[in-house]
Amino acid sequence: MLSLFAFIGITSLLLLEGWYVLGFLGLDKGSSRIMLSLPIATFSSTLLILLLTILGIALTPLSILCGHFVIILLARHIKSKSAFTLPNPPDTAMPKAILIACSLLLLITGVYSATHALLLPTFHYDSATNWNMRSKVSFTEQQLVLTDRHDLIVKPHYPFLYHALQITTQQGQPTWNDRMANAIHFLLSLSALAALFLLIRALKGSTASLLALTAIATTPLFAMHLGGGYADIPLTLFALLSLATFFLYDKTSERRLLFLSAIFVGACVWTKSEGLPFALIPWLLMVVLHSWKHSSLRSINIKGALLALCISLAWPLFAQLKGLPLSPHGSYDLSIALQEGAIGAAASVLFTGGSFGPVLPLALFCAVLAVHLPNLHKQYRWGLVWGLAALLITLFVYLFTNNAVFLLNGQSFDRQLLLPVSLLVLTLVLCLFPSAVSQDN
Repeated sequence: MLSLFAFIGITSLLLLEGWYVLGFLGLDKGSSRIMLSLPIATFSSTLLILLLTILGIALTPLSILCGHFVIILLARHIKSKSAFTLPNPPDTAMPKAILIACSLLLLITGVYSATHALLLPTFHYDSATNWNMRSKVSFTEQQLVLTDRHDLIVKPHYPFLYHALQITTQQGQPTWNDRMANAIHFLLSLSALAALFLLIRALKGSTASLLALTAIATTPLFAMHLGGGYADIPLTLFALLSLATFFLYDKTSERRLLFLSAIFVGACVWTKSEGLPFALIPWLLMVVLHSWKHSSLRSINIKGALLALCISLAWPLFAQLKGLPLSPHGSYDLSIALQEGAIGAAASVLFTGGSFGPVLPLALFCAVLAVHLPNLHKQYRWGLVWGLAALLITLFVYLFTNNAVFLLNGQSFDRQLLLPVSLLVLTLVLCLFPSAVSQDN
């Protein structure tokens, strides 16, 4: 019981921290600020673990909790001079059939993921050898594992946002609690999905938001990974939050929304090694094209891009200083040539595989439609830049490098598609769904 109280207490502390950090950034009070608190605090906890590691301070309850109290005090007393709010949602009436169908699908997905995250043992193989195991060893040894010469961890080369959150919420536990390690990431997923719903609702209304959220969360592979154990879901959710806040920036020209987008894309880089090529680079491309289209916002876009670069490049710089490779696959990522059998295997996953059900081929078809139809909502086509660029980079990696072995043996290609497919679904719902009348009008 004391362990549960400790978990609830630290989780509440993180929510409070996220609330004040968002206040520091200028976001006004409201449900969106509540739901974004845990995603933001997850990133700030990563920076805190980074700082403690650089200073050589042991990861103990005293050092971690004191660090979070300092962040809260600073964010509380250094407030933004002005606050901003999200646009009022368009005035729409949601059809009952859509509400009932989407609610049932989300309920089924929620029950499945909650059961695996909160009740059942960790069932992903990689968690036993890498993800949760690295957090467990780091918690036990009170220092972040940053060596490939550890007997208990297979690949300790990954960025550590996933681990930092688990290590933080394990403080106060007498021993490692795997169930609570999965629970905090399940809560992060719920919070991020709820925040995403509110962000999309501010753009296109409740019906479009619910349809987008349902299409993303109930995609078979996405739904399975909501049960916890891998970092692909946090990576994808941070990317979705980044894209949604970018859309809102494009709609309102509120620069702090771009800064939020930059923070979330930086969080992608700190979550998985894929965050650099599949999130940061396409995001920067999207911002460059946006600057070319909107020259009056070029100065703001440059500041946002610099913020994203500073946050993101801190990881590879830190990894190089520690002598860590940026990829656990070594030369697999460097040898470039079309790999035998890769095209057929990739086509099978894209068009006939069951990991995404009908969502992936339908998204690809609609993406082609969105590019060629002139009367769609062009303001959301920025998401096609990110989604399609990430998809093309993913295909290049698995078709033209030795990473094709992970495609051929079914180990990881499907999971890497979660990010571009989710971004495309979000973008396409906004592009194709009819506009409603805004309450601001």
